Amino acid sequence: MSESLVVQKYGGSSLSSPLHIKRVAEKIAARARADVRIIVTVSAMGSTTDRLVGLAQEVAPSPSRRELDMLLSVGERISMALLSMALNSIGCRAISFTGSQSGIVTSVGHTRALIEEIRAGRIEDAIAGGHVVIVAGFQGVSRAKEITTLGRGGSDTTAVALAARFGAASCEIYSDVAGVFTADPRIVPRARRIPRISYDEMLELSARGAKVLHYRAAELARRYGVPLRLLSTFDEGGGTVVEKGIAMEHESVASVTSQKNMSLIRIDTAGDGSVLADFVRRSVEADVRLASYQRFSEGRADRISIVVDQDNVSGARAILEALAAPASAWSVEDGLSSVTIVGYGLSCGVRSLDRLERVLVSEGIPVRFISTSSLSITCLVPADLGEKTVSVLHEALIDSEKVRPGPL
Repeated sequence: MSESLVVQKYGGSSLSSPLHIKRVAEKIAARARADVRIIVTVSAMGSTTDRLVGLAQEVAPSPSRRELDMLLSVGERISMALLSMALNSIGCRAISFTGSQSGIVTSVGHTRALIEEIRAGRIEDAIAGGHVVIVAGFQGVSRAKEITTLGRGGSDTTAVALAARFGAASCEIYSDVAGVFTADPRIVPRARRIPRISYDEMLELSARGAKVLHYRAAELARRYGVPLRLLSTFDEGGGTVVEKGIAMEHESVASVTSQKNMSLIRIDTAGDGSVLADFVRRSVEADVRLASYQRFSEGRADRISIVVDQDNVSGARAILEALAAPASAWSVEDGLSSVTIVGYGLSCGVRSLDRLERVLVSEGIPVRFISTSSLSITCLVPADLGEKTVSVLHEALIDSEKVRPGPL
């Protein structure tokens, strides 16, 4: 591990204007002057990515994914160049690289590529030359020399991958929030910051709707043991440290998170299970992602419950319509929110599940679906009751508990 090398990532809200970029540059320069070597990963400024997607859809309702990658990669290139200019203007030597110039080699899948390798020669040379290196996040290049992007949240993934590749002392993810909270403070004003949280819990929270860190970045950090700090660009101190944890044999809820615009698909079929197998196969081929999948069989009858988000429901519907098997029936219920409690020991007992069920019944909140894992309990509720569900579960399961000092 390099004790003096730090990887930092700044999100779009941190770089939303020239003034914001100058402030970030001062922050980086102060660390560089303290003899810390720094690699910075940047997102596109503010809502640049959304504007570019809008432009694409104005000229082509279903734009080519290859051309969409060419377009969207521009956003991070603007940020990296401007930040490098700002740093050099205050006497801090800096150089910017695109994802391909940084040697970030990805799979061929456009708009959702996976990082396969980092050929970091140019970054190493620049660091050795005393530069702060600014890397465009969210993008790379395939072995076929095609520009690719990593999907939403891809700049987080870029930063963690670089930290793993260089054995960085720390990977610091800066955004407009001061770390991980027991709930979204916009929904639960009394929510408290969690000083320390485990990789496993962070991964579960990220996968279930928490916006502080993308789930692919959380997964990479856990796999390679990357030391993570989730910090606010605008407030000093605080933040959340993400690290390895040891699950003790008691239930401990860390946080409540939620996702809007979820759909529940139900399929009933009689036969040899080929309809369901065909649905799953086609979902893989079409890159339709399933948030949850449960199958129940009794004799020759099968029932499946599938949860998907708004980005995948239209693809799932198209697959179901294409199957059109006479021995099967299916339905899609839209307008739902998923609410998840995350913490250690939820599989060791049923205390939290019991309290969750009792609270929802007492509040008259109808539940469409519940799933459990070793680290989470997720329920689907009507969308207009999503925020209420977060609030009442936070009150019942977290307000009465002390915020844990962190994993042991």
